[in-house]
Amino acid sequence: MNTQLSRYQFIAVVINFLIFSSILMAPAITVVAAKQDGWLSMLLALVIGLLLMALYLFMFKKYNYPSLFELMDRIAGKWIGTLVNLLIIFYALHLAAMVVRNLSNFMVSSVVPYSHPWIYQVLTLIAVAYAAALGVKVIFLLNEMLFPFVVLFTMGSLLLILREFNFFELKPFFHTPPLEVFQGAYVTLGFPFIEILLLSAFLQFVEKKEKLRIVYLSGITIGGMTLAVTVFLIIGDEGAYLVARETYPTFSVMRDIEFFTVFERIEILLAVAWLLGLFVKITACFLVGMLGLKHLSKSTTYKVYIIPIGILVWAMSNHLHKTVMDFSNFVTTSWTFYWFSLYCLIILVLAVGILRKKHKMPASQ
Repeated sequence: MNTQLSRYQFIAVVINFLIFSSILMAPAITVVAAKQDGWLSMLLALVIGLLLMALYLFMFKKYNYPSLFELMDRIAGKWIGTLVNLLIIFYALHLAAMVVRNLSNFMVSSVVPYSHPWIYQVLTLIAVAYAAALGVKVIFLLNEMLFPFVVLFTMGSLLLILREFNFFELKPFFHTPPLEVFQGAYVTLGFPFIEILLLSAFLQFVEKKEKLRIVYLSGITIGGMTLAVTVFLIIGDEGAYLVARETYPTFSVMRDIEFFTVFERIEILLAVAWLLGLFVKITACFLVGMLGLKHLSKSTTYKVYIIPIGILVWAMSNHLHKTVMDFSNFVTTSWTFYWFSLYCLIILVLAVGILRKKHKMPASQ
């Protein structure tokens, strides 16, 4: 596949991948445990996420950023490598299904009540399937084109929150016990800071690999700091008590904003940015799954998998977690451990490869 990506295109996808899976839900899931210090939990999750990804990228760099799926085969052998690759593919598709479900839940509960979630799921998956069929390069170019508008909408929305911001809602600072702050960080560590390891499947396409690790970590830092600032502002606007009782507190805060008594429903700007970000994230997960299947089947193209993957993701989004409560409970209690298990497995494989000097062998071996 003759695909070349710039470092700017890659970091833009990293930032979108991080922010827009969490920006509407992050305040609530951190505040439930850490209360008014929820922003501190987000910063702690960012620091731990950076340390985990720094270790991962340090080991990945030893192999000079090859195809993730080929690397698993090279280190672990054909049979174990195939099992690990299948697991990575499943995680990518499961994440895509969870994001699709999150999108439809949001549309039904906050935007168009009483509508059927399948409408949004099917329309989203059709758009994602079409984008995935165009290839890796096209989706990164599309994200590059949309990224300035997404940033403008997001930053503009956050600035408007300052009108109702009150430091009183954040006091007393650092009052929450450390264990509860860590519990708030634990939830957001997997969602989204460990998920980001999936984007390493695209490192092989980045044209200039010098300082690529710094680029990757910089994108994570920018995304994580944006989430921390968002949590800080939302708590200062509504207070920890109200934030903890809403599913999408960021959207709820924006809905109450009036701009010069003329412009209302400003929250739609954030909703548009969020939907565009989720579109990029779902498509990236799609592409990771298809690249993995292409590698396993030794095929010259992954397009034959688009429709089967689309149907599978739609089915997973509706049947793995049949109720919204079940979905939310799984995300808040098990998602971080679930992703940390995959992280540890890949780290173990990379470490074994380094100990066995596999990183010094040509990629064909």
